[in-house]
Amino acid sequence: MKKNHSLMIFLLFLGYVIVYIDKTVMGFALLPIEKEFGVSTQQLGYITGIFFLSYSLFQIPAGWLNDRIGFRTMLVASLCLLGGFALCFGVLGLSFGMLIVFRFLSGIGHSGYPCSCAKAVVTNFSIEKRTFAQSILLSSAGLAMTIGPMVAVSALTHIGWRGSFAGLGLLACAVAIVIFMLVQKPPVAAKTASTVSYRTLLKNPTVVLLFVSIFCINIPSYGLMAWLPKFLVQQRHMPLETSGLVIAAGGLGIWISSLGTGWLVGKYFQGREPLVIVACAIASALCIFTIYHMASPIAASVFLFLGQVFLMGSFVTAFTLPMKRLPVETMGAAIGLINTGGTLGGFVSPIVMGYLIGISQDYYTTFIFLSLSMICAALAVIPLMAKKTALNTVTE
Repeated sequence: MKKNHSLMIFLLFLGYVIVYIDKTVMGFALLPIEKEFGVSTQQLGYITGIFFLSYSLFQIPAGWLNDRIGFRTMLVASLCLLGGFALCFGVLGLSFGMLIVFRFLSGIGHSGYPCSCAKAVVTNFSIEKRTFAQSILLSSAGLAMTIGPMVAVSALTHIGWRGSFAGLGLLACAVAIVIFMLVQKPPVAAKTASTVSYRTLLKNPTVVLLFVSIFCINIPSYGLMAWLPKFLVQQRHMPLETSGLVIAAGGLGIWISSLGTGWLVGKYFQGREPLVIVACAIASALCIFTIYHMASPIAASVFLFLGQVFLMGSFVTAFTLPMKRLPVETMGAAIGLINTGGTLGGFVSPIVMGYLIGISQDYYTTFIFLSLSMICAALAVIPLMAKKTALNTVTE
């Protein structure tokens, strides 16, 4: 990588870490929020779900803006918005209704970051380097989920959930300022608006099938993030600190998989990406279902690690596939549209899981739900194994 490209990737990676830590901390914050406000399991699901609803609703507008005003402007705006509303969540969230409002608004800020990063990658890197560059950014999820649980447990213990979100909000705004100062503006050609309409993109099989696949992949991804700490503490009777270490093991798997998948797919599986998605999704489904049956922290850590390795392998491959099959000028809109599927998965997952837990008073059905979602993710991309030129046309 060129020196300025390396700096850009580092800063975007740092912003991505904050984005994922915000989501990770929420899973632990649900415990004290439940105690403070006396809300039900289903209501807790709404706090997480409403965030992903706004995240989903604003993905497409964010992608549209990204193609028109440039990725740097959108990166800064996204971090400032998510940081500002995280601060409000901690300081002004004095009722359950206000918590819902501020999480909804925070989702608007989050919506612009993934498509802006993807646009930055396709603008600055050649096709053969894009998977690895994007995988570095996506590996931030692993770092966030490795250090995030330990930071979250420590922060919740010492400054409470309110102080944790307030501090995170200030940090996000600080990173936004650094990106504004150090990341170069994209050239005029990179900001040229796409002439391809969303109706046209929705007719492209690659876009539609990846939308469905990433929707299914993110159901267990965000479902585990939101509910696994509660499951380990309340159902497996682990101390909060121990549950944090188990979650961190999964984060380590995400981190390793993000970087490893980018390198392996880029080097050995060019043109066979759908096969990678199918194999990883099925393996992840088996590991996720097994977690429920593991009573010891070590066993749960091992299968969560493996489950996240394969889950992230399928996600990274699916998320970077459009960068190889779609035109650069449509990338902001296409990634925004495809990532809408992922965020809708994040909206559906915690609400459905909260409902299933509420009616069964157990997590068994939720782990079946998460595993079946990964199987569906694999089935969705099987048509993409066909000759890619037949699936790659984007025309008016």
